[in-house]
Amino acid sequence: MARAKRTDRAEARRRYRAAMVEQGQGEPEAAEVDQDRAAARAGRSAYPGAGAAARTPERPGIFSAFRLAMRPVHYIDDLRYAPTLILRTNAIWPPVLISVVALAYGLTRTDYNDPSIQFVTSFALPMTPLIQPMLAGFLAPRATWLAGLITSVISGICFEILILWYYSGHLANLPASQANLTSDEYVSFTIQVLATAVALGSLLGAASGWYKRFLTLAGAGSTRNQKRPAAKKPAPRQASRGSTARR
Repeated sequence: MARAKRTDRAEARRRYRAAMVEQGQGEPEAAEVDQDRAAARAGRSAYPGAGAAARTPERPGIFSAFRLAMRPVHYIDDLRYAPTLILRTNAIWPPVLISVVALAYGLTRTDYNDPSIQFVTSFALPMTPLIQPMLAGFLAPRATWLAGLITSVISGICFEILILWYYSGHLANLPASQANLTSDEYVSFTIQVLATAVALGSLLGAASGWYKRFLTLAGAGSTRNQKRPAAKKPAPRQASRGSTARR
């Protein structure tokens, strides 16, 4: 009987609200709230697992992450994005700073037998740049191939300046087989360095950007696998005043 009375009262309240809304004296938000609740109930019934999926996204597998990390290249849009990439992101200046610092240090060396020269020309500022395009591709938010190309070309130019400085008589103990570098040989060497920088730099930048996206996708939802915090122990129930034990 009590349940029937509550049902009748709820029905009467709904009819009253509907009548007030029709007369313009009620609040139309109440009707909208009821419609939203009905739609939400319908959505939950139609998709019973949608709410749980939205709360806990599934982590893709290794092969799915490998495939999803690939992005099509939009050359025109990436070239238009170049000013923003250079001036408003941190993708270009760290690799360029590495090349400039390595060039400045290499210009201060005067002996071919100095071990630091081998470090500069083989690691920090090599003929085939590796660190600069990979770092740029990892830092770039988009157009990773373009970031790798730009930083690789700048590194190649710094390397050419360093070699021209060395072979123009500023480096002692230079082997005789390398001391006589003609202008034609230097031009062909420059073309080779820049061509390698363009091809390999763009490839390394794109590969580094793909690897960054792969790590992001492979690590998605990893928080679900973390150890759950230990449940708090319930506080001890306090004894009521009238339930003290008799001694």
